Amino acid sequence: MILDLGILIIGGCLGGFLAGLLGVGGGMIFIPFIQYMLSDFSNIPDSEIVKFTLANSIGLVFLSGISGISRQAKLKIYSFKNSLYIGIPGAIAASTMNWAIQNGNWYVKSDFQKVFLLFLLLSILNMIFGKQSTELEQNDIGKKILPKIVLGLLAGTVVALSGLGGGIIMVPLIRYLLKKPIHEATSLSLSIVPLLSFVPIIQNMMAKNVPQLIQNGYNFPQSGYIIWPYFIPLAIGVIFFSSFGQKTAQKVPVLWLRVIFAVLSTIILIKTLYEIF
Repeated sequence: MILDLGILIIGGCLGGFLAGLLGVGGGMIFIPFIQYMLSDFSNIPDSEIVKFTLANSIGLVFLSGISGISRQAKLKIYSFKNSLYIGIPGAIAASTMNWAIQNGNWYVKSDFQKVFLLFLLLSILNMIFGKQSTELEQNDIGKKILPKIVLGLLAGTVVALSGLGGGIIMVPLIRYLLKKPIHEATSLSLSIVPLLSFVPIIQNMMAKNVPQLIQNGYNFPQSGYIIWPYFIPLAIGVIFFSSFGQKTAQKVPVLWLRVIFAVLSTIILIKTLYEIF
């Protein structure tokens, strides 16, 4: 129990730090840790394991985003208008897809892993081969609303399907659709995460007919699909380390941010491939 607690806190610290550093919400870290903890419950159907995994990851991603907004507000760099243009359509897409997953058994673990892998691979390719935009392009395209709405819809769908917070797709697309430099893309991505994840969190906490997690006669405290003994230690790490990641991001060269993102994504991609095959 103590070992598991330590593992979860470390996962929260790492996920929170990388959420602030890379603007990805931390889901790529939270999901492997949550799946590891849920691996002991072999009696739970795959479709329900996916729902538990997504629910807790989305909840943690929300916390990392709130921490990000708090710091951006203090520095007076929070882009309220851009966040709404992207976040509102994203929230609609996320809540709709989350409802479809929650009210059916069609989205099983193998499907979830494939979706997870797809977005990891796209992010790796973008961070390795992605071309930085010019200042002229940023000023021209960044003002258009339609690309922001499209971005929000895509990001919201990714949140619900992968639990990654949308940043893993938002950071590359903000750079391509809105023509923003990577530091601005990661900052904007993190600020949108809470809007995408808020409604799915409520849906997951209020879910009915959720299997009770029992281990060695102990009933795990849970609200719907949120598992409190797992969620709280991870959340502690997120709250304390997300801000630290943002501070670090401002000091790290763009090349290093891209390398860190690509290496981390590759490690998790290999791990997920190993589990599948």
